[in-house]
Amino acid sequence: MWGIKNQGVIFLRMGLFSLFFCLWACKKVPVADQKIKPPVRSYVVTARIDKKGTNTNSEGTAVLKGAYDEGTKLLSYKLEYKDLVPEEISLRNGTKGSKGTLTAVLYKKSGATVPLPLSGTLTLSPLQERNLLKGLWFVAINTLAKSPEISGILTLKQN
Repeated sequence: MWGIKNQGVIFLRMGLFSLFFCLWACKKVPVADQKIKPPVRSYVVTARIDKKGTNTNSEGTAVLKGAYDEGTKLLSYKLEYKDLVPEEISLRNGTKGSKGTLTAVLYKKSGATVPLPLSGTLTLSPLQERNLLKGLWFVAINTLAKSPEISGILTLKQN
């Protein structure tokens, strides 16, 4: 009936069909075309600001509480201080113990009284966001006596 030659041809055709089907079904999408969006996170931001950050004998303290959203790149904050008269309150970028580089001025004395808590928002650039998330930001509060008098690192906790 069926000869060995016919069985070989059928086997070869089935093998080629299977190979073609596998290659067609396993079409690869180039890595550049694959865009996986990372999850958008939000964070609670806090900073305990005191003399430990600057190694001074100041009695002044401050607390910054806020939030950061990766989707909108918006950092919102409220800052309260006591036992000092600030000349300037700034956010700085740098390692612990360094003077750091100025990122933003939150308050600069202009003669007008500032109601507490001091609050505001900042829209961050990609570089600023990366440094914030790495834990490189701190608050520095300058007075007439010392620059800075007190400081504290911003810490982030994921919501």
